Amino acid sequence: MASDNLKNLRLYQDYWSEGGMTDENNLSNALLTQPDVLSPVLTHLAGREDKRFPLSFLTEGMGVTKELNDTQYQFPVIGRLNKAVLCTDIAGTGYGFSTLKITFKDRWFNKFYIVENPDGTQIRLQDEGVQVEKGWQYTGIIMGPDFDAKVTNNDTIGKMFVQTFAPVAISGSSGTTSNWVSPSKVSNQTTMIRKGYQYEGNAPNKVVNVEFDLGGRKSKLWWDFEEYQHFLRWQEEVEYNLWYSKYNRDSNGLIHNMDSNGKPIPIGAGAIQQIPNKNQYTFMTASKMKNIIRDIFYGASDAQKVQIDLFTGLGGLDEWDTAMKSEIASGTYIKNTPANAFISGTGSNLRLGGYFTSYQHIDGHVITVRHLPLFDHGAKVLNSPKHPKTGLPLESYKMIFLDRSTYDGEPNIYMVHQKGRQLLRWAVAGATIPPGFSGNSLRATDIDGASVHFMKSAGIAIRRATNCLYLECVRQ
Repeated sequence: MASDNLKNLRLYQDYWSEGGMTDENNLSNALLTQPDVLSPVLTHLAGREDKRFPLSFLTEGMGVTKELNDTQYQFPVIGRLNKAVLCTDIAGTGYGFSTLKITFKDRWFNKFYIVENPDGTQIRLQDEGVQVEKGWQYTGIIMGPDFDAKVTNNDTIGKMFVQTFAPVAISGSSGTTSNWVSPSKVSNQTTMIRKGYQYEGNAPNKVVNVEFDLGGRKSKLWWDFEEYQHFLRWQEEVEYNLWYSKYNRDSNGLIHNMDSNGKPIPIGAGAIQQIPNKNQYTFMTASKMKNIIRDIFYGASDAQKVQIDLFTGLGGLDEWDTAMKSEIASGTYIKNTPANAFISGTGSNLRLGGYFTSYQHIDGHVITVRHLPLFDHGAKVLNSPKHPKTGLPLESYKMIFLDRSTYDGEPNIYMVHQKGRQLLRWAVAGATIPPGFSGNSLRATDIDGASVHFMKSAGIAIRRATNCLYLECVRQ
């Protein structure tokens, strides 16, 4: 449907001659003949032109894709080889060299090992533990040379203990046991999305009295402009799927969302749902940023190419820039900052400007800030609460840190698609055939018009989602 500001456009009764165009210049024809080859290139161009679809551009547009034989996929993962365990109970007060009863949430600790709390209190476990109401109860003794040492509720309950090593007697000791960690699997699936548009009569051959700039190509054909809009809208819908979609298989692997034809509709988890680390902020500070970066990458020392991208809207860009400049103003960095870093010009013609778009942490990790227009103009913005100070939607202040490093020679994030379904585009010809589609006397419908359809299998895979973070702005 035409918008109100287009209703008064007068269509000339001129007809477009296809002889004036070649197949190479026709985007529709190129998509039809080589969808698997050209699709990434188109994503690349759209990303560079509008910068509206960064996740599509940084995966599919850069050729970082995986082809699947099914809609579902899995990949093996493994966590740390050691872990901290919560202490849930202690029987009374333990004193130096005496035994005590201490309970932990999980049965992770082994006989004869020393376990330690954050304060450095060390307890040697004397048995394998027995299951009780609050977890697994062990007999332990306090280690050290002090008869007066004691362990109370404050030292234990609610504290995280770690297993360290197993000291034994010089001779005659019994053997210990050990834990091992097995790999598990992460499961996800691709989402099949579609889009279609129609026209009636001879609309594709009409020209208008205004000239359109279609990514650098000039045209007065209304159909060119309409197709351009449909393509950009399609790219936005693909990008939305990659960020916001939610996994819809139950614990038994069944899908209960059915299409009108009675068949299940598989939906994969988007990037946001895959990130397990979620937090909130009111104002961003450089100190919080330092802690965030360290938390994200602590334990990810095997990254072959450390690369963190922060995706955010205009509100988040402002919060980031303000945090960086506040750090400069309050610290000693200003002594080494050139006078022209943020101020340019001379005399009465001065200009204040300059914004931070990257940050290097003391650990060596570098964050690149990328604007995600979806957080400013996407569908969720329309019903997002407003920021009380700026009036911008709170959606614009979302910050998503994605680890785009390389592990084991493979990128941490890539787009996945079902084989042969990366991008399908076809026409249903009626009385006319859409430009770019070859045809003959055989038509699919008797309607005086035609329709064009997109269909794409797409999903986003994050191998180490634990190295990513989702920050949401909350303002009261």
